[in-house]
Amino acid sequence: MLNRILTRPMCSLAFAVVTVFSCLQVRAGTDGVVAGTEDSSLFLGNFSILNAPYSYNPDPSIRYDGMGIKAGLLYDVETKKIVWQKEMNQALPIASLTKMMVALITVEDVKAGLVHWDDDVSWVRDLAVGKRRKKKIIHTPVTYTLHDLFKAAMIASNNEASEQMARYVGNGDLRSFIDRMNKRALELGMNSTYYSNPTGLPASVRTLDNSSNPVDLLTLALEMVKYPEILEVTGMGYADVQNGRYTQQLRNHNRLAIDYNGEVDGMKTGYTRRAGFCLVATSNKCDYRLISVALGSNAPGTRNDIVKGLINEYYTSVGIDRLGPYCHAPADMYAAGIPTPTDSNADYIFKSKTVRKTHTVRRGEHLAVIADKYNCSVGEVKRWNKMRTTRLLAGQKLKIYTTVQEKIYVQNPVVPATIASDEPESTDVQPSEKVVVAHAEPAPSAEASKYVIYTVQPGDTLFNISQRYEGSTVQMLKKINKINNSRSIKVGTKLKVPVNS
Repeated sequence: MLNRILTRPMCSLAFAVVTVFSCLQVRAGTDGVVAGTEDSSLFLGNFSILNAPYSYNPDPSIRYDGMGIKAGLLYDVETKKIVWQKEMNQALPIASLTKMMVALITVEDVKAGLVHWDDDVSWVRDLAVGKRRKKKIIHTPVTYTLHDLFKAAMIASNNEASEQMARYVGNGDLRSFIDRMNKRALELGMNSTYYSNPTGLPASVRTLDNSSNPVDLLTLALEMVKYPEILEVTGMGYADVQNGRYTQQLRNHNRLAIDYNGEVDGMKTGYTRRAGFCLVATSNKCDYRLISVALGSNAPGTRNDIVKGLINEYYTSVGIDRLGPYCHAPADMYAAGIPTPTDSNADYIFKSKTVRKTHTVRRGEHLAVIADKYNCSVGEVKRWNKMRTTRLLAGQKLKIYTTVQEKIYVQNPVVPATIASDEPESTDVQPSEKVVVAHAEPAPSAEASKYVIYTVQPGDTLFNISQRYEGSTVQMLKKINKINNSRSIKVGTKLKVPVNS
């Protein structure tokens, strides 16, 4: 009898615990935050639990499968949509991405007049000189301006600069500044973010590492792009800082900001052994801004290639050129007086040639990433190198064959454009196999015509085609030519291009 009395409350308690746990699971599913689910389109909507106004609308033209990173996303700022994601609700260590919050708070205080960019920040640096028993500690006073510390933290990811900047903005109280970082994260709706220090260095206990998820980092990046002074610094490939005695040149750890200066203008890299290689990048090519987040890569080159690939594939999808300067004449053309794209009567032609390149495999690289970088298939890479498996070794040399377009500027068009209305085009004019005209203008007598028949040339996108003709847009080109995916346009394709009469 006593056993029955004692057993009943225990059974009721166990039932209550199971019921509550089941309800929590159902609630998590309805709120749309399910970590580790691949088909996110089934549950991702308005992110109500995260208090973030993002919608998930995957772009089918992005072929990247997520290999090489633990979590990430790509966000279209213009349409306010996440167009690709992997485990974007999973919180992971973020290493030096921590400095993004330090930078945001610093800029907000500068705007509020609490601190100024030309303020001198001084402290005593302890330097170890000598070896073993002869080792000595030298105390050296140093002084930098707040702006130079800001550049050192965001460009070179200097931990000392970030910590001293936090101490200065926090009036010498580092603990209160860290509390302020966590409070600001909550104000922005970054509910999965935690900071234990202003540098991103690993904590003594793994669970206390600074951590966040891709959605929270997107929220932070969107707040930061509101400040041109942040993008001005994070977009620098190189910068100089002074401490009163000498000048030091800094190199941006974000390689994309160096390779695509003027297009990639931020934002921050990060690395620790626990976090892996991380990157929050933003590009603004043709005033079309994208933000990409990549966490947990095993090599910096892999991380950069993944982010660049995502950005390039989406830019191509919306009809914008891939990253990299377009229609830029070589420097010696200006000196020689050869016409350039800025000349009103200038035109240009392409010459195609196939070249062989050698790719050195980086640690953690996959064949899919390498193939995407050179715009070829995995099968082609395997065939060129007589590979039987997809296994790669760091330092391995791969032969890559790619087509290079050499652009030559001329004064007059080689072949005039074909003018047409709504009727089928004429196929009398055949393009040359070696030299292709990349520019065409409507004939002067074509007042009544509506369209120009344009032949797609190497390097063309819907965006740069539309820019050549007044009255044409990417949307119009897609609608008139029944194009659903910009990738479907190939060299030699005939397009109807609307022009003003």
